[in-house]
Amino acid sequence: MPLNLRHLIEAARKPTPWHFSNEVLYQLCSGHPGHTEAGVVLAKVLLIGRAYAAAIERRKVDRDTSGDDFYIRHVAPAIIRSPIDRWLNQAQSKQPGTREALDVMVRVHGHTTELFRDISGLEKRSLASKYLHFHVPGLFFIYDSRAVQGLRKVRDFVGAVSNQWEHGDQEYALFAEKCTRLSKEVTSVFGYKLKPRELDNLLLALSAR
Repeated sequence: MPLNLRHLIEAARKPTPWHFSNEVLYQLCSGHPGHTEAGVVLAKVLLIGRAYAAAIERRKVDRDTSGDDFYIRHVAPAIIRSPIDRWLNQAQSKQPGTREALDVMVRVHGHTTELFRDISGLEKRSLASKYLHFHVPGLFFIYDSRAVQGLRKVRDFVGAVSNQWEHGDQEYALFAEKCTRLSKEVTSVFGYKLKPRELDNLLLALSAR
């Protein structure tokens, strides 16, 4: 366990320079949570994806449509047709930190990853986690390579995880399980209950060390 972990945890609980831009995205999703209007869906997918360098681009070999046409003709209609609002409702009904919440988180993320892969033909594990996080910020952990690297720095502190998931994206499932374990250990050892956004701040700080 890093000797300065307490300091990093305390810093992770403070607003970052990105706080305001994140709040804009949180307000966008809380004010327009549904997926029934093309303009709303386009705004959320585009802004979250571009802000987090995880845009839902199509396969490079697909040159049939321009970027704008791809979003209008493929992205928005596919998301509107999907059961994503039902998935989000299931996630919002769970108490974060419970095994039931973790199970639903993994399942909903898996469905969303498959949806985005069907649209783009590309692996969109990271985008799915970020998109879901802004809709249910108290539950979904943000997945990307830096967060994964940060988790490795506290491997001994987090301890072993199950490594057995019958559904969902296996890589995100293990990541989410480790994040849940880390959050509980931070509460137990240091007395801080970190929100997923604050946990992400901690992982990014750890990855930079």
